[in-house]
Amino acid sequence: MRDHPGPISSATRARFRAPDGGWLTVDAAGYDLEEPWSASVQVTTKRPYAGTPDGLQLRDLHITVVGNYDMVLERVIGGRWANVVEAQGGHLLIGHCETAEQGLAVWRGPWHEVATWLPDPRMSGSDALRYFARLYFEDSPEGLCVRPTAPAVDRVEVLDVSKKIPGVGFLDIRKPETAHQLVPDWSGAPVPTGEVWMEDVASTPQEPSKIVLLHATPSTVTTLSGEAELNVDWKDGLEFLFNVNELSWTD
Repeated sequence: MRDHPGPISSATRARFRAPDGGWLTVDAAGYDLEEPWSASVQVTTKRPYAGTPDGLQLRDLHITVVGNYDMVLERVIGGRWANVVEAQGGHLLIGHCETAEQGLAVWRGPWHEVATWLPDPRMSGSDALRYFARLYFEDSPEGLCVRPTAPAVDRVEVLDVSKKIPGVGFLDIRKPETAHQLVPDWSGAPVPTGEVWMEDVASTPQEPSKIVLLHATPSTVTTLSGEAELNVDWKDGLEFLFNVNELSWTD
């Protein structure tokens, strides 16, 4: 393994409040843990009870630090914020574009924002609001919770929580109950917090294969991929996992 350059940040422990209200903790001395977190959420609506229109029975939301989607709107779809209205102690922003195939809707709080893609690049504000219907956003410096206002009608599920570790790669963290199928039947290599496996990800003929690390702890299942463009690969990730003191997701 390569020699690690030593402590990059004084922050050896990072915590994040997940959208379900739980807490994620990463503790790894000598690594930079100050990069922002993000999370993916799926909202499933039972149409017979809610009369939900087609296209809104399954909603995908992405939670990031505030301001992230300004860059996405500008660089990805070349659009502009066409509508801004106050909502739930924050602001709802609707991104329009003349040439893109999709629009963008974002609820922005003081510290985090919740985004979803719109099928119409010029959707009206009233129609875009329906993508956040019956949801309550609780924002704080530690994270943003998504609560259904009608739990009998809507189910909110956190798909994963992600974090970049400079010099290591990207952590995609899931709960065991939603990712148990990813864990092999055979034992992995032991690390201080659990077990780790190496997986050779299938590639296209134009791209080389890539090693992804799968890491299981009692409360998490994590995939860790490197950054090929920065010459960061699985060896750096494996060294990181051997130096992790805690990787947990607690209620």
